[in-house]
Amino acid sequence: MCRRSVRALALVLAFGFVAGACSDGDSGDRADEAAPSSTETTAGTVAPDTTATTAVPDTSTTTTSGPTATTGAPGSTATTRPPAARATTTSRATTTSTGVATALPAGDRCSVGPQAPPPARVAADNATALAFAPDGRLFFAERSGTVRVFQNGAVKEFARVPTVTTEAGGGYSERGLLGLAISPTFAADRFVYAFVSHPDRRNQDIVRWTDCAGTGGALTTLVRLPAGNTCCHKGGRLEFGPDGKLYATLGDEHVPGAAQNTGDPRGKVLRYNADGSVPADNPFGAGNPVWAYGFRNPFGLAISPAGQVAVTSNGPSGDSGSPRTGYDVVFDNVRAGAGHQWPYCYGYSHRMPTRLEPDCGAGQVEPSWSSEATTTVPTGAAFIDAAGPADMAGRLVFCNYNGGMLILTPGSPHATVTKGPAECQLDVVQGPDHAVYFSDPRQIYRH
Repeated sequence: MCRRSVRALALVLAFGFVAGACSDGDSGDRADEAAPSSTETTAGTVAPDTTATTAVPDTSTTTTSGPTATTGAPGSTATTRPPAARATTTSRATTTSTGVATALPAGDRCSVGPQAPPPARVAADNATALAFAPDGRLFFAERSGTVRVFQNGAVKEFARVPTVTTEAGGGYSERGLLGLAISPTFAADRFVYAFVSHPDRRNQDIVRWTDCAGTGGALTTLVRLPAGNTCCHKGGRLEFGPDGKLYATLGDEHVPGAAQNTGDPRGKVLRYNADGSVPADNPFGAGNPVWAYGFRNPFGLAISPAGQVAVTSNGPSGDSGSPRTGYDVVFDNVRAGAGHQWPYCYGYSHRMPTRLEPDCGAGQVEPSWSSEATTTVPTGAAFIDAAGPADMAGRLVFCNYNGGMLILTPGSPHATVTKGPAECQLDVVQGPDHAVYFSDPRQIYRH
């Protein structure tokens, strides 16, 4: 019988209850379950119009085949010995292209001009990700597959992308439109990026549109990643760093050992060039997008203007013999090439019952903060600058589906947290006006 944990119930509330759902870590979510048939229908696709989006005024595109970004040469070994992976999904990350974005029209008729800040509340349906353009417009991704933008005082549809938000049989799932990022050179290229679960339930994609006055066109698939054949641990966050590189998170997809294998993209922070190719200076070799490893389900990602990287990750929920609740974690200074203990340990370096070695992996990093026995379900995160609200200024803040925002203060041996607004349940971002914006399943709030 399927047993639901506290974490699963919280996520069901966040993502929508479906009868028959299993909590992650239960027998219904084993990594050795059969993969869905390639002929099954894509039940759960929300957008009735399955076309990708309305094109920009000049809709001409050129189809090119992008470079392949493998996750390490065949036969490459992990930095530590991983358990055997049982998943039937591929562990390759590939870079593909379904079209090249067109150049901006002459005279820049796609510009909307400087924008006033959004109001105190904006209606939104499960806004999983928020991102500001430099002109002041707020873009937000709704999990069902729609990207919207607040511009000229109102919300408008920017683009739709096909996705699924349930499993094939109608069960609970963490799939959908999960991440959003704005190009650091947006004024010149107008690129908007998203992380989305493919309707085939086998893949997840990093895609890109070109904005023209609030309409997305020239949809391009830059990176294809494995989705796993179970409900959960999809990751899906996107952020650009001050180095101009695109960072993405991918969960372990219920294959804990994959998180320690640096030749596998699962359980990782990945790093790409803006065109989806792999930077030559990534830490694990040519063509390998892995930048940091050892995460279970990294569902929050923040990068400061100085390049400090923070990740929130959901706790173990019974995986690999761990406790069934609690032990959600935050790493506030993730570095290139570093390991982060999963699945050897959970919380503050508590070893798994099955781990015989006396440590959590040689040199691997302990979380800055752990919820320990309490379940918080951490989600989006943001570094707030010194001009932000007084209670958050100069701090890392992160949303939690259970309990709202927590504001982190670094400390030794561990960081401490104080409570922020309860409505911060899905994502958080600081706007150009230095106000902090965050979302719950119904609205976006300004603080």
